[in-house]
Parts: sequence; structure tokens; C-alpha cells
Amino acid sequence: MMNLTVEDIMTREIITIAPYESIKKASEIMEECGIGCLPVIEKGKLVGIITSRDIRGVHSNRLAADAMTKTVITTHPGCSLWEAKEAMEFNGIEKLVVIEDDKVVGLVTKKLLYGELGKHTDLLTGFERAECLQHRAVEMLQEGKEIAIIFIDLDNFGAINKEFGHVKGDEVLRQAAHIFRGIIDEETDKIYRYGGDEFVVLSTKSIWEAKELANMMLAALSSWGWWPVGVKVTASAGVAGGRRKVVRFNGNLNHMMADLINMASLASTKAKKEKVSVVVAEHAIDVVPAAGESS
Repeated sequence: MMNLTVEDIMTREIITIAPYESIKKASEIMEECGIGCLPVIEKGKLVGIITSRDIRGVHSNRLAADAMTKTVITTHPGCSLWEAKEAMEFNGIEKLVVIEDDKVVGLVTKKLLYGELGKHTDLLTGFERAECLQHRAVEMLQEGKEIAIIFIDLDNFGAINKEFGHVKGDEVLRQAAHIFRGIIDEETDKIYRYGGDEFVVLSTKSIWEAKELANMMLAALSSWGWWPVGVKVTASAGVAGGRRKVVRFNGNLNHMMADLINMASLASTKAKKEKVSVVVAEHAIDVVPAAGESS
């Protein structure tokens, strides 16, 4: 889902109705087409939306204009799936009409959207996958928050798979997720499964607080009563931080986040090579203003 937008999943064949059509007509169309709503179009422009809920109890001779919702929450084709989800939840709606150049070009339902988002949750650990990390991190920077990245890589996990088998290896990953979930603070930290045996924590803690958290997580791994008996699980972690210097988005935050994650990953590799638990990347990344903007 790295950069999926509403345009990638929206329904493009939109069935609409005119405001002067009857409720009976709207009901018949919805039933015949198996749909739950109709954008209401007049002179090529969206003027409302009418749903199956709207027409309940309304006399069949009334007009669509009488029952439709006139204030329609819309989005644009380039809207990210996460932004669409937030718009639906914030407004308490189950459908988003997609508009481009003042014309209706698509429709996204809650079922369709959540189905797509559900594909990006790791079923083994219950954590969201790496592609969700970047989106949330960019959002946090846009909100003016400083962030820290903790990149955790289990040590010699391949050897565990070889000695105990992949089924037991999966169980180790589930237990590691359970341990991590019990340590992080959901107010400030969110954890993602980045790769096979890699986890990333996105945190609003300072970089030094993040280092402390990383040490706690690794210590908990080492002291856990692992199953299968005999498994020894340790990990190495790298920590990197991003400082927010300006409030406005300069268009490069995705690249900046990729660099930040990479720095944490390299710091994790360094920790593994130097046989220390946690390494903090030497430099934080500053978000700089776009050309012509003042900081």
C-alpha cells in the first residue's frame, strides 16, 4: 500500500440520479443495482447524495431532492487511503464521493476501503506493516511533532528457523510482538512489523528516551521464558531522530522519512556488528523549509 490512493480502489462506474427524480425511482435503481447510495447530479455537478437510509419512510412520490443529503463529504483521487479512512471516521459516514474538476469520477465505500487497509496488517503479529509506517510518520511531522525511529532486528533468527523449524520461528515472532506490545506506551509509541524478523517503533519520545525504550524492549526479549524451550532470542536496535524546524510541509517529507528509517536500520546493523544492544545514529535529520519559505 506504499502509495495507494483513493483513485486506485474507487468504483468508477457511478450510477447517479437527478434531483427531480422520485424516491420510488431512486429505490428501484438501488435495488436493481444492489447499491446503497446514489450521488445526485444536476447540470453535471454534484448537488447531494441519497442513501437507502435516507429514503426509509419517505413517500415514494417525493423527489430525491427532498430526501438527499445536500452537504456531501467528498475527496479527490489523490487522497491517501489513510486520509480517506480518517475522513469517514471523523464525519461518521460510510461513503466518499470522489470529485475531480467539479465532476464525480468515483465512489469509495467503507467496506471497500477497510478491506484494502486490512490487507496491510500483519496477521502473524497484529502490527501494521512497514508501508503504513511512512504515512503515519509523515503525518506526525506535518503536525509539528518530533519523532524517533527504533529499528529492531532479531539476532540470528535464521538459525532459529533452521534449528526449530519455521512454525516455531513464527511462534517466536508472535511472542516477540506480545512482549513489545506490553512495553510500548500507546500514547507515544506505535510499533510496525517492518520485515521478516524486523520491527520498527515510531515514537514521539526524544531520541534519548527512545534509546531507553529500545534497551527495555531488548532486555525484555532476553529475559523472556521462550517457547520452544531452549530458544534464545536477542536483538539489536538502532535509533534515529528527526527534528522538525518548520510547520509547513515542503513536499519532501517522504524522502526524509525514508532516510530516517534507513539511518535507524544502519545503526541496528552497527549494533549487531559491534555486539552492543543499541546504537544511536550520529545525526538527526532536520526538516528544512522549501525554497522561498522562511523557517
